[in-house]
Amino acid sequence: MALTAQNLVGYLRAEFDKAAKRRVWLFFIQLTIALPAAISVVVTDAIWTYALAIFGAAILIIWWALNASYMAARNAAHSARRAALLAGGLENAYSPNEILSLKSRLTVSEVTASKFEKSDYYATKQDAGPKKLGEMLEESAFYSADLQRASATAMLVIVGMFTAIAAITALAALPFADNNNLLLIVRIGLAVLVFVMSSDVLGAYIAHKGAARAIEEVKARLVAADRSGYPLSDVLLAMVDYNAAVESAPESVPFAYRFSEKDLNQRWAEYQRDRETARAGVKTKLLG
Repeated sequence: MALTAQNLVGYLRAEFDKAAKRRVWLFFIQLTIALPAAISVVVTDAIWTYALAIFGAAILIIWWALNASYMAARNAAHSARRAALLAGGLENAYSPNEILSLKSRLTVSEVTASKFEKSDYYATKQDAGPKKLGEMLEESAFYSADLQRASATAMLVIVGMFTAIAAITALAALPFADNNNLLLIVRIGLAVLVFVMSSDVLGAYIAHKGAARAIEEVKARLVAADRSGYPLSDVLLAMVDYNAAVESAPESVPFAYRFSEKDLNQRWAEYQRDRETARAGVKTKLLG
């Protein structure tokens, strides 16, 4: 079956939804992996220590399988996103060979993808061509930049939570402080640090912040391209850079879009109205 722009929107939304859920599970699995290290600090019995080691190895295998599933869904989502932009913006049909290649990368079924189809996913009203593709990219950049910033904030909150827990634990233990207890506190703190680093919370924060800045830059370039009539070369270069920015960062945290959807939609609609008004004013001046 041929893949239309609407089909591809269904696939990209379904794949991103799957990837987001996998990311949540990965976070908790990584937390679980860190638990044996933390518990081993206070467990001295050899049998329990071996049991913790076996448990940690089993969880590591589960993490490996889940991470592979996450990466497959993430890569499929980005493939569908790129294909949807080109199919919707330029309205060119893909060859049977390209459709076969794309479908081989998708991880959700056609039935599942059809439930995620959304005819007004992109709000542009331009005819097919560079202008339509440019507006679709600008809309994507508008939403992506905001979601990346929200994700960076969420990562920072997580780091702050674990820092606060470690600080509270240390302060609560001060009245009972002696050499042995202080050593135990240090070990627990190191175990918490292992979790923060193994789950790459700090790395995710940096990646989200960097992606938001890069996407904002692409969005500014698309605004400039709008004033120049959307030259095809400018639009395609912006698309390449936009793809690089969003694909270099982790997926936005789950529920970020759901919580901000109404506000984002309202702001984008207002921006579209203002842009149309500005365009009409420029056109009037040119005709006058």
